[in-house]
Amino acid sequence: MKSVSVLSVADPAEWERLAASFDLDACLGPSLDACRRIAPPSFEKTVLPVLGERVLIRYARRNPTSEAADRAARAEVIAALPAPVRRVLGDAQRHALDAQVVGLHAWDPELDADAVRHLHGAGLLQAVHGDPPITGRYHLDPDLPPPPTVAYDLSEAVMPETDDLSPPLPGPARMLEDAAALAAAIDRDPPRRTHKDVLARADVKRLARRLGAPDLVDTGLERHPRWGLALRALEALGAVSMDPFERRLHLDLGLDRTLSGTTSEAVDRFVHRVLDRDLHPAIPAIRQALQQAGDEAVDQMIFCEELRDQHRDVLFPRWRRQGLSLYPMLPGETPRLYDDDGWDAVEARSLDRALRRLSKIGLVRRAEGVFAATPDGRAWAEASDGPRPPIWVSGDLEVIVPPGALTPGERFQLERLSRCVGRDVTDRLRIEQDGLRRWLSTHDVDEVLDMLRKRAPGLPAGVVDHLRAWDRTARQVVLTRGVLLSDAELQGV
Repeated sequence: MKSVSVLSVADPAEWERLAASFDLDACLGPSLDACRRIAPPSFEKTVLPVLGERVLIRYARRNPTSEAADRAARAEVIAALPAPVRRVLGDAQRHALDAQVVGLHAWDPELDADAVRHLHGAGLLQAVHGDPPITGRYHLDPDLPPPPTVAYDLSEAVMPETDDLSPPLPGPARMLEDAAALAAAIDRDPPRRTHKDVLARADVKRLARRLGAPDLVDTGLERHPRWGLALRALEALGAVSMDPFERRLHLDLGLDRTLSGTTSEAVDRFVHRVLDRDLHPAIPAIRQALQQAGDEAVDQMIFCEELRDQHRDVLFPRWRRQGLSLYPMLPGETPRLYDDDGWDAVEARSLDRALRRLSKIGLVRRAEGVFAATPDGRAWAEASDGPRPPIWVSGDLEVIVPPGALTPGERFQLERLSRCVGRDVTDRLRIEQDGLRRWLSTHDVDEVLDMLRKRAPGLPAGVVDHLRAWDRTARQVVLTRGVLLSDAELQGV
């Protein structure tokens, strides 16, 4: 397979109109069919700037059917693995961050070395170039199904809530919605940081208009109680980066996937970002403890004891050396016994650190030796979003959004498509043609329509007609980057 750029037209007659602007045969590669031609790199450098907005730039997307087929194929490969090899793979997935795992964190480099080699040979793990074998970093196959779920019985730790539980902090569900709105505003007009590490005032004014937040101008984005928190959420997700020369903030296209799905799924991805990598394997146990507690609380000491008894190696793999069970260690480090005292000194403190971080992001409330779920924490633990109020879409493409009506991913979609008319208890947004055109670089109009039909009862037919007409206009001439063509397809042209 080879990745190429392809220039396509909605109507073959469009080639004649393009020929008035540049020499087709000199600037384009061979034809794939009547409406598509390969565009070499020189086309983007010399011709694309001349055509400007006549060309819609899109990025090739993976076919969902192909993705599902790849996952099914990987599941068959995993099912055929020996049980010890499957165990190592599951441990690697639980310790991974962004589909990358550190060998020292996930397995015994001596006893599990053959299993790691087996996984590497099967293409399920790929060693990072330059890292030492077995103990270094490995990339996980992106099409791996989730690791097997570990079931915990933590009912012994459930207890009534105590009076000294801390009040809940603002939860991540609303914060991720705000982060989605801010990300859409940044994507539309990337702001610049000054050398004092704050956004330029002119850029803050533009963001204030885009977000419908006039008080942003006086406070600045970083110090604003609502939008400053949204910015920190984006930074925690790794969703924004700064160009070192222009000092402009740019959005990571991967944010779309991070915010996708239900609110509880988006919150779970956020949790995995803000918790240290070595704490990730404990997240399922904490979620199950909160779920089993329901409206009650959890005794932290009993929770730790039950977790130790049911899944001793949840956080760190057990290394076996000369008949002893030891914690992972670097060369030259003093060995630490993998016993109950070690659990209290290492894992119990790590679990307390995880709960402290979950408290700061508004998922748990804490007192001395006790923790309980906040409303957001209960929804996260139960993986349930609950009922949502509907949104309303008028014939002139204005959208009224009540609180809690959208998931963070849906909020990101709508904010990218729209201009803010007003932001109060309910938000008022208006879908614009320019917003749809930008959206089409990575998505299809049917995704917008599916979301609106799902959330808005009685979607006006005129809205559908408007969006489809704008879609047809935008797609007259399209340059798609990253199209994968097989050797046979390339030879055919």
